[in-house]
Amino acid sequence: MNFYKPNFRSLFVASLSALCLANASFAAKDSKQTPPGDFYDEVSRLNKVLSEVNRKYVEDVNPTELTDAALNGIRDILDPHTTVFSPKDYESLKVSMEGKFGGVGITISLRDNVLTVISPLSGTPAFRLGIRAGDKIRKIDGKDTKGLSLDDAVNKLRGKIGTDVTVSIEREGVPDLMDFTITRAEIIVHAVPYYGMVTNDIGYIKLATFSDKTTSDVVNAINALQKQGMKKIILDMRYNPGGLLNQAIDISELFLKKGNTIVSTKGRTQQTESRARKDGVVKQDIPMVVLVNQGSASAAEIVSGALQDWDRALIIGKTSFGKGSVQTIFPLDNQGNALKLTTAFYYLPFGRCINKPENGIKGLKLQEEEYEAEANGDEAKIDSLKKDTVARDTFYTNNGRMMFGGGGITPDVEVELSPMPWVVQVQERMAMYFKFAVKARPGLEKSGVKIDANWEVPDSLFQQFRDYCMNDTNFTKVKSNALVGVDQLEKSIIREQNYMGDSSKTVSDSLLAQRIAEMRAALESNRNAQFDENKEYIKDGIKRELLTSFINDSVSTAFSLKRDEQLKEAIKYLSDMNLYKKAISAPDKKAAKKPEQAKPVKDAKKKK
Repeated sequence: MNFYKPNFRSLFVASLSALCLANASFAAKDSKQTPPGDFYDEVSRLNKVLSEVNRKYVEDVNPTELTDAALNGIRDILDPHTTVFSPKDYESLKVSMEGKFGGVGITISLRDNVLTVISPLSGTPAFRLGIRAGDKIRKIDGKDTKGLSLDDAVNKLRGKIGTDVTVSIEREGVPDLMDFTITRAEIIVHAVPYYGMVTNDIGYIKLATFSDKTTSDVVNAINALQKQGMKKIILDMRYNPGGLLNQAIDISELFLKKGNTIVSTKGRTQQTESRARKDGVVKQDIPMVVLVNQGSASAAEIVSGALQDWDRALIIGKTSFGKGSVQTIFPLDNQGNALKLTTAFYYLPFGRCINKPENGIKGLKLQEEEYEAEANGDEAKIDSLKKDTVARDTFYTNNGRMMFGGGGITPDVEVELSPMPWVVQVQERMAMYFKFAVKARPGLEKSGVKIDANWEVPDSLFQQFRDYCMNDTNFTKVKSNALVGVDQLEKSIIREQNYMGDSSKTVSDSLLAQRIAEMRAALESNRNAQFDENKEYIKDGIKRELLTSFINDSVSTAFSLKRDEQLKEAIKYLSDMNLYKKAISAPDKKAAKKPEQAKPVKDAKKKK
């Protein structure tokens, strides 16, 4: 972290003036608006306003509340990662950086100004309850999260081990908010929760986060896999939220050549560049695949992007999150207040910026202007803004493969996952498999059943699970989108009857009532039929949780990987070297463009 000692007497005015200055910088983008004024003139103007408010406002004004309002304003026009810490919040930040804290086990961010789960951490309370990437947190302990900063949300979710926090989740395809009451636990993040051989010669490493021990954990996994005959390697960084920059550099170094650029940072006052200091411990002729998805962020994007730029690994999965910004902590006073400020962006070896536009100040402004143009029906403005939004620079990898900017890591091979049936979605999000495993275990132990990787779920246990779900009132009251649609149709019919003046006629005493009842019955029957239609998937879910309960996460992970579609695609490419080499080589070697490595950042031009 970088530290800066400020002039404490000017803190109040300087903090507020930053808001005014930032607004002025936006105005400069539109020539019709007033250009930004001189910084010190703006400070003076704001100081006069504050003085008049302090002396003449009809009621006494609390200076702390005024300051907090201005600081919140700064955050709202910059980016989700910039914030001011109170002494208590700053202390919580330092505790979390030590690697152990009481929490629920999720990584969160702001997407479209909504608090969103990026990924649940394996083995944590939130993970076991079925919270998943993409869930939108609408309430924490009954209080709306609208306008809540990222750091404020984190502080509300963390707390004393053993205490409860309730989050209200909005999930795609589910009509109502879902309440999850989570018991906080000590969160110790394991960098490599699992590694093993997925074929006779392909090794697999699950890299969950970038903490102090990440590199040593990965090296230990590599050494163990090599002893087991590993000739090819898969590095899985799906749902990896990132972490320490130095660990991202060290992990990249394990697979690259000495001197290869890994990442650079560029900002108005901060510019750095990191290169591999030695040859990697994994030989260059070892074929490699990296798995990423929408939950892969920050340090995970640095590693996957560097390996992609140097054509060292084939990237498979879905486009990553695009969190490519650097935050620096500035202590503000000796009372414990501090500023976390975004000071730079991450750039890959051949020039691509990791940060997606919507995660920065310019992208947010473009989105706001586009929403306004849509509201006003300004088609010309909309077209112009969309061109600015989607405009992407072209880059080339070391082999000459064409890549596009725009943020995040776009995979070389994109794999779409099969849609999950509705009834199974409900089972997963309500942790029915987990709860059933807890309930079923005593009986299975008493009967002497041996639960291991070779055990198969009998039909009798499947039927027990089905009965368990159908007897759970929380499970049965969840409605599918189609059933919700029937409810809405019924309400619309009643409204129309009343509107037409026929209030004596209602759905309850008409032919329509029979038709609606028939639709409901058909949809209910369809839900029940989905149990049999998805029998094998449901049996896998039962087995997965029982393996975790009876043995450990590693055994259940190995079992789940056999059904992993993205992993199967990785194995397909590594099992066919012609297919692998074709994917990682330039399409036309004669036309392929050999890129120049990004110029040293000290020569980079600043843009205002």
